[in-house]
Amino acid sequence: MAKTNKSTLGNYDSARAFLDALLTSVVIPASVTVVDSKSGIINEGQENQRPWASLTCVDKKLYDQFATIGQEDYCPTFKVKLKNYQNESLDGLINADIVINKYELSFVLDKLKQPIGLALVTELADISIK
Repeated sequence: MAKTNKSTLGNYDSARAFLDALLTSVVIPASVTVVDSKSGIINEGQENQRPWASLTCVDKKLYDQFATIGQEDYCPTFKVKLKNYQNESLDGLINADIVINKYELSFVLDKLKQPIGLALVTELADISIK
């Protein structure tokens, strides 16, 4: 009998198996707009330091609806973490409509390392400007 990642109780054997199962139900809007970016250095000053970056995005259609009543700040956002980021400039992506061609899911963790949401993970090469 083949072993599956999902147990009979509906639990998954690992966080990765759970994320892989969620991937089939996550729908990325056709029009995504980047509203902000953040970057920095992980493990700064240590031998294993490296740059990191993420984009804050919105569903363009939903954002435009919030804009009609002047409430853009309340539009739900989602994070796009950039894998293998090498200090590339992200200025050209701010306020741009983008297409995310290929992505994975990861958990967004709080300060206690508890999952509080989901983020997309992709490389800059897998993002194109609409």
